[in-house]
Amino acid sequence: MTAAVAAPGDEVQKIEQQVREVVAEALARELSEVKLETLLMGDLGAESLDFLDIVFKLERAFDIQITRGEMERAARGSMSDEEFSPGGVISEAGLARLRELMPEAAQHIQPGLRPAQILSLFSVRTFANLVLAKRQGQSV
Repeated sequence: MTAAVAAPGDEVQKIEQQVREVVAEALARELSEVKLETLLMGDLGAESLDFLDIVFKLERAFDIQITRGEMERAARGSMSDEEFSPGGVISEAGLARLRELMPEAAQHIQPGLRPAQILSLFSVRTFANLVLAKRQGQSV
């Protein structure tokens, strides 16, 4: 869950392709159905448990570690829970933070979004960007 990271073009394309392959395998889909902009839940029917499988497969494929707490902290940044989602709805500042972290999902990040809906914003590109950041030693 991070904005695109600078890396040599060939490496980026290789990682994006491998992430597409991991997602296709985890969701039992044809690779042709899994594009970078494909939303995992909305387009491919992924469920919460599928995300765990995808994360596990990405960790093994790229020798990285992705924790749930780390992903939640990345969404909030330095904002407290109350600043990020007062009353259970993501604030305008929280929405801006999500748009910065997930530019590929910006059109889906709208007022009224709840924290539990953040997973619905994940695309294949979200995971590719996450892998790229982790490979470059950045936390998400």
